[in-house]
Amino acid sequence: QNALYQSCHEDENDVQTISHKCQVVGREHYEQMTRSKKYQDRQDLYYLAGTYDPTTGRLVTADGVPILC
Repeated sequence: QNALYQSCHEDENDVQTISHKCQVVGREHYEQMTRSKKYQDRQDLYYLAGTYDPTTGRLVTADGVPILC
């Protein structure tokens, strides 16, 4: 939950489709933040789980470990 994968894929979106900004941090920082009462109920906090390559369909974790799909 709350994991995001970065990618070089691009889309054009109308500004009206943006509902709010969010914060993306590393996994370790995310876990520290969510243990804090201040951040426990935040709906806009995510962590970077890895990278997705749309040309190959390959997922790699933030630690460099390939994920087989």
